[in-house]
Amino acid sequence: MLKVLAAYAAGVVCLAGCASTIALPTTSASSVPSANSPAADVRARMALVMGEQTYVVAKLTVAAAIGRKDEFGSYADLLAANGVELNGVLSKAVGETAGQRFVQSWTRGNSFFVDYMVAVTTRQQDLADAAMMNLNTEYVPQMAQSLSTPLNISTSSANRMLTDQVTTIKQFIDDAAAGTPSAFYADVRAAYAKSTAMGGSIAEATVWKFPDKYPGDATAQGSKTRAQLDALLQEHAFLLSMTTDAASSGATAEAGAATSSLQANAQDLSHAIASIFGSQAGTRAAQLWSDQDKSFVAYASAADDTTKSTALNALNQTSTPALTEFLNGLHVTADVASVAHQTIGVIDDQRAKSYSVLAAEDRQSAALLVSIGDVMMGASG
Repeated sequence: MLKVLAAYAAGVVCLAGCASTIALPTTSASSVPSANSPAADVRARMALVMGEQTYVVAKLTVAAAIGRKDEFGSYADLLAANGVELNGVLSKAVGETAGQRFVQSWTRGNSFFVDYMVAVTTRQQDLADAAMMNLNTEYVPQMAQSLSTPLNISTSSANRMLTDQVTTIKQFIDDAAAGTPSAFYADVRAAYAKSTAMGGSIAEATVWKFPDKYPGDATAQGSKTRAQLDALLQEHAFLLSMTTDAASSGATAEAGAATSSLQANAQDLSHAIASIFGSQAGTRAAQLWSDQDKSFVAYASAADDTTKSTALNALNQTSTPALTEFLNGLHVTADVASVAHQTIGVIDDQRAKSYSVLAAEDRQSAALLVSIGDVMMGASG
């Protein structure tokens, strides 16, 4: 397995691809002015891209731990696509040269993370130590320099954020290698929180340095709430697909741990929605999303066509219409059925082991769910 996974690790730096264009839902009566500006856009986008990297590394870690080389390759492609998107976001602000320098350091860091992951998974401590040294002595200082020079972020602040990133990602990789799924999923969530916060800090610095390019206030409450809501929805999609992946393969302990983290995310979503629409709406949102999640997991774990059909009927006839009606009551018009259809497609890919398209479909599902958050905030996305 080492040769196969190491080959993919080496390929991370050269793989590239972009997700297809996402059609966003439209209309909302809950427009928050500070949430709909170029400054708010860059904050939301930066948090999502940096957060996505964390979950892609987590999914790579799971694939490595169970030896799924094709799934590993699919998410390695997505890790590279994430770097391409990050380059696009940053280059618009700081220019092609500085943006490319940042992304080169970022991509190199991804390669070191994969090196560490493969080494830990295959119990090669010397290689794991070497990868960690590369992360701490090459990636962190190089990335810190790439941030501080064009964006005037202090080197100490940049070093602190990047060290936190390395430490938290290392922790969940170690959890997976140790076979402790409850710790793994809790630590993935902690790492995601750090990475999205780093994205927010970089966005604030970007808007401060280039106010003409990004009118608006990235530090306004509306900007922060939108970024938080979008990040939680992206996380919900990625946690859901990890839960259904475990459920469809009969990994009971992993599915239980993933479900617990998915439920914790739903509670966080409830608080975020409550801050926009009130406490009753927040409580109802958590219940409805949880009901829909149960239908997805039941579909994923179905042992026969009858059980599968029952779960699909519950999804299409009960939980999805209920969520749609709830959002309509908030004057949020979103095609929830299309999001559900996309998620079912991801589960079908998992059940059929269609790993070549899985990661791209997974990303599409997350993007569609995030688009609902933008509509809630009255943003164009």
